[in-house]
Amino acid sequence: MTETRDWADASSGVGSVVAPTRMHLFTAIKTLAYHTGLHRTLFYRYNYMFRPRDLALLVTLLTETNGLQGPIFEIGCAAGHTTVFLNKHLDDLGDERPYVCLDTFAGFTQADIDVEVERGHRAAQFQYVFRSNRKEWFDQTMKNNHISRVKSIRADVNTFDFSPYRDISFCLVDVDLTRPVARALEEIYPRMAPGGVIVVDDCTPDQKYEGAGVAYLAFVERVGAPVDIRYDTLGVVRIPADTDQP
Repeated sequence: MTETRDWADASSGVGSVVAPTRMHLFTAIKTLAYHTGLHRTLFYRYNYMFRPRDLALLVTLLTETNGLQGPIFEIGCAAGHTTVFLNKHLDDLGDERPYVCLDTFAGFTQADIDVEVERGHRAAQFQYVFRSNRKEWFDQTMKNNHISRVKSIRADVNTFDFSPYRDISFCLVDVDLTRPVARALEEIYPRMAPGGVIVVDDCTPDQKYEGAGVAYLAFVERVGAPVDIRYDTLGVVRIPADTDQP
């Protein structure tokens, strides 16, 4: 018999005796929320910064690297919603690759903002974005979803030492601005495994985070990789399976 998993069940060891009590309590709380503004917080809302088709592409590309042994990197993970989504997919595949998440957990650095200001943006566009995240909150989100393969690191990608890592199988770069995206690509690319895939988010021109696309285009031109931007936002870099780099 095929095992059926309830991916939405974050409980552990809750017996059937207490389930009805919890159900009635849940119903009462949601009824109260329905009649007040609390429904905006307690009722389900789509809470990904990726569109459904973007998530579908990430799943497809991640699946393509199934079978490689090296770690997965997510550079810029915010509150961890996409991290949970992708790790539930890895659970479904039975894929136990290590998963490393790198983030400042405090928003953009001033040095990164200064580069965007030099490029013509206003500093106020970036100063308070993602500052409400915390590493301990991220880690608790992983625990709440029974995810143990993820290692979170609080660090600035511009100064982080990537030298211990080799044969990276998949990397999602989602740090939005020119300087951190450029640094991430420069450090990750030579450490990728043959057959690995890098995905850069926000490669959309003429928008707030267009610096990510600028960094992506400059990088692929420098290394001689093809420009491959999917759905006008996700820049893909594939490492050929028969060589280290193109």
